[in-house]
Amino acid sequence: MPSRRIVTANDANGKSYFLHDGPTSGIVDLGGFLDEEIWIDDPADFDPSTETDPAAADAFNLEPPTGGSRIRVFTFKPNDETAYDPEVLRAAQSRFNTGGAMEDERPGMHTTPTIDYGIVLEGEITLELDTGSVNLTAGDIVVQRATAHAWRNHSDQPCVMAFILISSSNYS
Repeated sequence: MPSRRIVTANDANGKSYFLHDGPTSGIVDLGGFLDEEIWIDDPADFDPSTETDPAAADAFNLEPPTGGSRIRVFTFKPNDETAYDPEVLRAAQSRFNTGGAMEDERPGMHTTPTIDYGIVLEGEITLELDTGSVNLTAGDIVVQRATAHAWRNHSDQPCVMAFILISSSNYS
């Protein structure tokens, strides 16, 4: 089910109003995953009165703009034994610019120069790191600090997570 996205703006008189109220126009189906881009903050292009929707871009990027942030809702579809196949992951990468963050030898494992907050909204997921893994359920929050990681939904139910990614020069 698509997320309801509410975006505010300022009109020509400086009065606040609701610019968007409904699902995002930035949705990409990545096979075993569904990405809903909610908003991208680019400090180089900040204008609270613009009506341009940065989430509606033709290109989907893993990382936020330099100095900016990005929020997305990511649905990990139920495990059907194909979502983590290297070919399926490579096909997903062709529709989602990962900026070289993905590791070829470990499908799904990636590292970004960001601090990320991942919030499990529903379902369950496994977070894999170099030295182990942890199972997460609804309500769990991960603070991901530029470390190699992968997400795996081994269940027969979808897992929905909100991710807030913040560009950080500390992690470049």
